[in-house]
Order: sequence, then structure tokens, then C-alpha cells
Amino acid sequence: MDKKLILLGEDDKAIAEMYKIAFDGFGFKTVIAYNGEEVIEKAKEINPDVLLLDINMPIKDGFEVLKEASTDRALYSALSKTPIIMLTNYSNPQDINYCMKNGAQNYLVKSEWTPEQIIKKINKYII
Repeated sequence: MDKKLILLGEDDKAIAEMYKIAFDGFGFKTVIAYNGEEVIEKAKEINPDVLLLDINMPIKDGFEVLKEASTDRALYSALSKTPIIMLTNYSNPQDINYCMKNGAQNYLVKSEWTPEQIIKKINKYII
């Protein structure tokens, strides 16, 4: 069985590497994108099974990536069957509402979830 592919949009290199090690340890293949533009490029290239997306990223933030997922034809095609799960430090209700109304399937605040709990959430969408 092929490993499920996670695209992780996370600008903090230490946090991104921690998640990659944890997710790969649970049997996933994790690809990291360090800014929103890189998320878009890699999503079109690799068609991930799930996209974990931070809001606070350089070049394009997670809000812009979500918006482009519905307006950019190639990105929409790459992500049309891909669950987008926000994985961020922001817990403000306006941000959560915006993301859920604009294509995110779930919204997780990093400090409230362990990598193992995040994997359990991911599994509900892709397995």
C-alpha cells in the first residue's frame, strides 16, 4: 500500500520538521512547503492526500492559499478531492469562520493537539 501524502504548509522550520518526523513515523510521507506560494506550487505538482495549512506564512498566507484553491483552475484541480485542514496558532473565531467558509474541512490550533491526535483527525478524512 502506498503511503498517504501530507503537504504541510508551515513556515517555522523547527515545527515543520517536528511534524514531518512525527507524521512520517505514523506511516505518512510528508512534504513541507515553507510559504504560501510554495504550498500552491507543490500542491499542483504532487496532488497530496491532505493539506495541513498554517495561516501565518510569508509570500502568501493560508487565507490567500484557501482563496486561490477555489479561483485558480490548476490548484482547484489538484486539491478538489484533498481535505484542507488548518493547523495554526490562531484561535480567533473570525479566522476559524473564514477558513471553514472558504474550503477548510477542519481547523486545529497547534497548541491544543499532539501530532498523534492530528493524525487521528487526518485519518477520518483520507482512510
